[in-house]
Amino acid sequence: MSNLESGGIYKLINAQAGNCVDLSGGDNTSIIGFDYHGGDNQKWRFEKLRDGPGWVIQNVGTGKFLSLEDTARDGIQVLGTSDPTQWDVRPDEQDPSVYRIFALNTPFNLDLSDHGNPTPGTPISLWGAWEGRNQCWRIENA
Repeated sequence: MSNLESGGIYKLINAQAGNCVDLSGGDNTSIIGFDYHGGDNQKWRFEKLRDGPGWVIQNVGTGKFLSLEDTARDGIQVLGTSDPTQWDVRPDEQDPSVYRIFALNTPFNLDLSDHGNPTPGTPISLWGAWEGRNQCWRIENA
């Protein structure tokens, strides 16, 4: 995907494991990697903020936002909440065909835990950017 559109609905596929960002149906809060099944809990609406560089990312199925429960730092769990977090979505420097999704104004980006463990249910957290493909995401129309 070359350009994200505000209001566009996308699925986020991990570049290493091949599974998707999924708002867990078990608790409607946990953000996990899961095999793609086409459910609305795996579809995300991207909205560009009018007064800044950030994006908010909202789950189509529940209306919850991709968020943090606390300050951005290594290992913090990414959650679905009613409070939006602002994200900086930008192409990876090594492979511009995939994206990194950073908590705005931080060096911390989405990370499929355990070095990209493909097991369904693996948590998605924040981690400082490094060259790992488990921090890179294909963003495709859903």
